Order: sequence, then C-alpha cells, then structure tokens
Amino acid sequence: MPTKEEHIMMVAEKLFAANGYNGTSVRDIAAKAKVNVSMISYYFGSKENLMETLFRWRMEEGLNFAKHIVENNDLNEIEKLDAFVDNFVNRVQKFKDFYLLIHTQQVISQNKNIQNFLKDSKINYIEINQRIVEIGLEKGIFTKRPSYHLLQCTISGTIFNAMHGIKMYKDYLKKNNSDFDEKQYENQYFLEAANHVKAIVRALIGYQEK
Repeated sequence: MPTKEEHIMMVAEKLFAANGYNGTSVRDIAAKAKVNVSMISYYFGSKENLMETLFRWRMEEGLNFAKHIVENNDLNEIEKLDAFVDNFVNRVQKFKDFYLLIHTQQVISQNKNIQNFLKDSKINYIEINQRIVEIGLEKGIFTKRPSYHLLQCTISGTIFNAMHGIKMYKDYLKKNNSDFDEKQYENQYFLEAANHVKAIVRALIGYQEK
C-alpha cells in the first residue's frame, strides 16, 4: 500500500497529466486525494515542491531498477539489455501519466530542478547502457560500438513515440486486422514495442543470435 505521501503524489500525477501543471490547483489535488490542503502543505510545502518530489521519486525508482539489472550476475550482457528495455517499456505502460509529464516538462518547464532531474536521469541511463555494451564488446558478445547517447535516444524515443501513438495505431490495426482483439491490444502492443526496440539495439551493437 502506498504511504499517504505517495498517495498524494499519485493523485497529483494523474491531475498534472490530464489538466497540466498550471491547470491543477492544490485544492484540486486535495479534493481528489480526499485529504486536507494542510496535509499537502505539511508534506510538500507547495505545489512546485510536490511536482519536484514526484519527479525525484519516479526517476530514482526507475534508475534503481536499471542499476539492479546491471548488477545482476545471473544475466549476460544481451540479457541485461533486454531486461533494461523490458523494464523501460513496462514502466512507460504502467506510469503513462508520469511519462506524459516528462514529455511536457521537457518542452515547457521553467523549473530548473526538474530540468536537472531529467538531465541527470538521461546521463545515468546512457552510462548504464555504455557499461553493459563495453563489457559485451570485451567478451566478444557484441561486435559494434554504438553512439551511446544516440542509443539511448533510440530506446527512449521509440518507446515514447509508441506511447503517444497508441490510440492512433489501435485505429489502424482495427481497420486492417479482422482478428483484432481489443481486450488484449495494449499488452500486445507494448510487447511488440519492446521486441522492436530490442531488434534495433541488436543491430546497433552487432549482436547475432546463436
């Protein structure tokens, strides 16, 4: 069960994604979370601090998952990259509201703390993938050294584009597939997105299935 503080952040996350940061008031968050406004002030002090805490919480959570994958000695390097992609896709599917927030904050945010959170998070992900690929190259598992920042752009950009286009692609698939299963659509869609990204990563690092 989430703590009271986490519950408030989760409610704020949905409202910020639906109505925008400026279109959401502390009173809106308190009403939706069924708490007093004073409780939000107690935990966060202000709406801006609430947004910053939300970003720090979600991004640290994601990075901890990624670091755990790197340190898992039961996985080889291609399995670590696959796990990294799977985890990324699963988090985007599970926390769509937050990743929509990331997109808008990258474009319009004037909050320097959030901009720094985003920058540091991106650099950490680049370094994690670089570490995995470099070890794979040393072991002869991979044969190509990619541009690491563009590798991360390819992974995150493809997944984010898939997230933003999910409704449009659903209409396309319904129109062109007589066996389209609407109930299973989202899970199948994100599974295909993960496999697509893995195939691209394999080509960029020169990995051949044995």
